[in-house]
Amino acid sequence: MTRGLPLLASLLLASCGHDAQPETNSDPVTNAAAVEQPANQCMPPTLAMENGAQPFGQGSALLGEFKANFAAAFERSCAKGLFKEKPLIDPKAADQKQLFLVNAPEANIASIYLSKIDANRMVLEYPFLTGDGRTQVPSADELEEAIYCEVVGATPEEQEASGRCLAD
Repeated sequence: MTRGLPLLASLLLASCGHDAQPETNSDPVTNAAAVEQPANQCMPPTLAMENGAQPFGQGSALLGEFKANFAAAFERSCAKGLFKEKPLIDPKAADQKQLFLVNAPEANIASIYLSKIDANRMVLEYPFLTGDGRTQVPSADELEEAIYCEVVGATPEEQEASGRCLAD
């Protein structure tokens, strides 16, 4: 009777969907995908300031607000799977770990792009300090849209109909 207990336990576990043996994934496509996906695919870049974005002094409330908004936007973008095909930082960028904040007083939206003018670095351009001296911080929604526009981009139809991803 005691020899039958392990067999009985195995049968009970199997009937509940739990095998006594650990499951292994023998599907080579799934295994390859798991290996190819980098563990840090959703690691946000470090934010660096350019000279024009100086309303953000070290420890300023505006800098803290911007970092929180960017973190929320990046996390939502990652959760939506936006970085599966293309990372936020372009592979051609000179610095693969930083996103440089550039003040653009006349900009109408936040935009992220590879800037050949700024030493081939990825920049986030926004009117942090406007022409009339006001400081402002992009919302998490604005930043998420900038991330979307850089990583995915709008279709020609979206651009024509709504102007999505068209910076002035």
